[in-house]
Amino acid sequence: MKYSFVLPAYKAAFLREAIDSILAQSYPDFELIIVNDKSPEDLASIVDSYHDERIQYYVNAQNIGGHDLVAQWNHCITYATGKYLILASDDDVYHPEYLEKMDALVDKYPKVNVFRPRVQYINSRGDILKQDIELDEYMSLIAFSHLWIHRQLLKGIPFYIFNRQALLDQGGFVNYPSAWYSDDATVMQLGRNGIVSHSEVLFSFRNSGINITSTWNTPALLVKKLRATQFFYLQFADVLSTIIPASEAEARKLVDIQSVYPTEKLSWMMWLICSSHKKAVFTCWHILKKIKTLSLSERRIICREVFKRKFLKKSSPIYR
Repeated sequence: MKYSFVLPAYKAAFLREAIDSILAQSYPDFELIIVNDKSPEDLASIVDSYHDERIQYYVNAQNIGGHDLVAQWNHCITYATGKYLILASDDDVYHPEYLEKMDALVDKYPKVNVFRPRVQYINSRGDILKQDIELDEYMSLIAFSHLWIHRQLLKGIPFYIFNRQALLDQGGFVNYPSAWYSDDATVMQLGRNGIVSHSEVLFSFRNSGINITSTWNTPALLVKKLRATQFFYLQFADVLSTIIPASEAEARKLVDIQSVYPTEKLSWMMWLICSSHKKAVFTCWHILKKIKTLSLSERRIICREVFKRKFLKKSSPIYR
């Protein structure tokens, strides 16, 4: 088996559409592993309506993702047997030629562990909201990170193809609180040999309003996501410190990344606070004290900028 689609399932709303898009692939050599995370919704009747030998269906004895989403991802991939792995979602859509066209790139770059297509965001009705820029077919991690840090890439994990053994060798998907930045961290860790991209839009990422990117309006979740942001940027710096630029152009990009990422980290933290519950703005300093590795000066900058944005209606360059 060359490919494993692993689908952690909890929501029924778009599950059939997600399964249909996988089974409709023009490339046939894959398995589809569906893991019901003890959902209160009737997922079994949806899965049982299919009579396809490529489907394997498992039900967790207890819910895992509600407490630790990445632990659920890493549990699910233990069922996979394919050389390459796709962590699918229960509400996204793979275009029919996704696997066939990505397979050509996988064969072309056998030493690369991370592959992605061009991506578009859709809403619950399927309307296109946003589309990826077209990337070079092969990019070093420095070149890829340079686009990422300047917010030119659409984020997510279900559209990536990972070398399964390389993923397992690093301990699975990087586990950050609430899976915040776990996708980016995993890609960065596995992307040391470069990242390969297809120029065509082959995947639709659904912003349905019921996924982790659209729910953060609780104090506890806010703190978790702030901690994850800090963890990720510390790891991001560590990964980049181990990479030797292959050219002067790459060296310049690396210097730019290293100069931008501290400000970018603070910008995301400010955005999280300003987008959260109203009390977060007034208790900003108290919340940030819970992020132990933040320096005193970083806390002051974040609180000052949150105040300016929320009360003075000003936006400084640090908040992009």
